[in-house]
Amino acid sequence: MTSHECFLTAKDFTFLQSLLTSKDYGRPYLDLLREKLANATLLLDHTIDHRVATIESRVEFSVDGALTDQRVLTRDEKSATQGLALPITTLRGLALVGLREGDVLPLRKPNGTVEQLRLLRVAYQPEAARRTTAGTVVAFQPRWMKSVAGANDRRPDPINDDPGPGAA
Repeated sequence: MTSHECFLTAKDFTFLQSLLTSKDYGRPYLDLLREKLANATLLLDHTIDHRVATIESRVEFSVDGALTDQRVLTRDEKSATQGLALPITTLRGLALVGLREGDVLPLRKPNGTVEQLRLLRVAYQPEAARRTTAGTVVAFQPRWMKSVAGANDRRPDPINDDPGPGAA
C-alpha cells in the first residue's frame, strides 16, 4: 500500500488509535489504519481545512470513477442510519477520513482487488460549521447589570423596585 496525505483532527486521531486495540478488524483494515496513523498530519479543529473529511462529515465520493455516493462518516455501525451513513469501522469509511477533496486512494480490499476511491466533495464538516457559527455572538446583559450600571443615575428602575439593603 502506498502512503498518502492524511489530515486528522486530534480528536479523530485519538479515536482511530482506540480502534487499534478495540477489536479485530482484519489485516487490510488494520494495515490502512496503521498507515493513516503513521502518516497523519495532526491539526486542531479550528485549523483543519474545510475540504478535509473528518468524522461526522457528509462526503461525496466515487469508486473506480463509476459509483458516486454521498454519506456521513460515523464512528461505528450503531450510529449508522441505513443508506445515509458510512461507519469508519468499514474499509471505505476509514479510507475517506483524512482525505482532501480531489484526493484518490487506491484501496486494497480483503479479496485482493484494488479500487480507486476518490473524495469528490465535503458537503458538510462539523469543524467548519462550528467556525462559522462561533462568530455569531449575541450580546446579553442581565437585568441586574442594568440596575447596577444605572445606580448612579438615581432614576427609578421600573423592573427592579427593590430599595436595597439601606432601606431597612
